[in-house]
Amino acid sequence: MELSERCFKIRAQCKSLKNDMSELFPIIENVKVDLKSLISIKHKCDPGICKGKISCCAEYEVCIEKDEVDKVFAHTPGAAEFAPQLKANGFYRNIFDETDDNLIAIDTDEDNQCLFAWRDSNGEILCSLHSHAIKNNLSFYDTKPESCCLWPLAIYSGSPEILTVQEDAFNFDCNKKRESEKVELDPEISSIIKNVYGEKMLVGINHAISKI
Repeated sequence: MELSERCFKIRAQCKSLKNDMSELFPIIENVKVDLKSLISIKHKCDPGICKGKISCCAEYEVCIEKDEVDKVFAHTPGAAEFAPQLKANGFYRNIFDETDDNLIAIDTDEDNQCLFAWRDSNGEILCSLHSHAIKNNLSFYDTKPESCCLWPLAIYSGSPEILTVQEDAFNFDCNKKRESEKVELDPEISSIIKNVYGEKMLVGINHAISKI
């Protein structure tokens, strides 16, 4: 094989690989989307599944953007009806700490459990912001931090940011590997994307998936 022909084939292979990567990581609404990860997961948010096991409310330090603090704090009085640890001596506790990367972290207790978490009479760990939303006919997407609403998906820093699946998501029983032959999003994952990013983002992702 002549050198020029070999170089041509190598360039063709590189171009094919680049096209495959762009199909699997399309940029939609200024976010790079990890399609392969998103279609690999099935999710069901049911606290009963996590009873006596690891829970997302007790495994992570929740970090939020500074512009989310007011939203979360506005719903703290309602959340405190379920999680009394949010108050001390009749006042709401300062549960926010600034991190080194200019985010805001929500405090955890000695068991590494988010201070918004509480246990019901069945011993199930629940989110007080979520419980407050249900009690008052609110959308929990309007009361909870975006990172919590997005879970088991996650945003990783980059240029642009990358939407993918939380790296340890399958350690939790509420997440399973999808075994369907259909290349599509799980309905619950679709709902998360729609509520966090909007209908246009979901349509764009589904269109990209259809081209795989």
